[in-house]
Amino acid sequence: MKITGVLGGSFNPIHNAHLDMAECAHNQFDIPEILIMPTAATYYKDGSALASPDKRMEMIRLAIKERNAESFMKPSTLDLDRGGLTYTYDTINELRGLYDKIYFIIGTDSLMYIDKWVKAESFLPQCTLLISLRPGDMPDDIQKQTCFLENDLGAHIEFMNTKVSPVSSSEIRRRIKAKKDVAGMLPDSVIRYIIKNELYIE
Repeated sequence: MKITGVLGGSFNPIHNAHLDMAECAHNQFDIPEILIMPTAATYYKDGSALASPDKRMEMIRLAIKERNAESFMKPSTLDLDRGGLTYTYDTINELRGLYDKIYFIIGTDSLMYIDKWVKAESFLPQCTLLISLRPGDMPDDIQKQTCFLENDLGAHIEFMNTKVSPVSSSEIRRRIKAKKDVAGMLPDSVIRYIIKNELYIE
């Protein structure tokens, strides 16, 4: 059986919480590869501060290398190559032709509104949602949403036993613009790349 995990996002920039999620998925569910898949664009975010695809891909490569995770974390250009707005149902449909089982890795913030994503009823039964729990999550809300997704939309849901640090790309960009320290929030090699290429300073 050919199995993959998918961690998607803008990765603008990739940070330690992203890497922690991918590593936990690999270790806890014995997923042989985790595709780190940046979006070309999204229909729910302002792309004005989005670094170029090439630069985001290079930061992903640097982050994976620094984490010594090249054996299982794999940069993927699938969404970038498709171009345009990124829709999860397109991604899952493409991967279904290549893999027997797909784990789609998200945080609880995405879990709470994934039923509003385009054609959610189409892609949810075709993969297993792998949810990363975070500090401050509300168990009752998560349980209610999980029951709804499983019973009404045919979703398959598993939870990772991990507590990812509350780091966000938007906070990192704000701190860089304000010339504040971001050490410990993302790999050192990524920080050096951002400085060298003067990213997120405007």
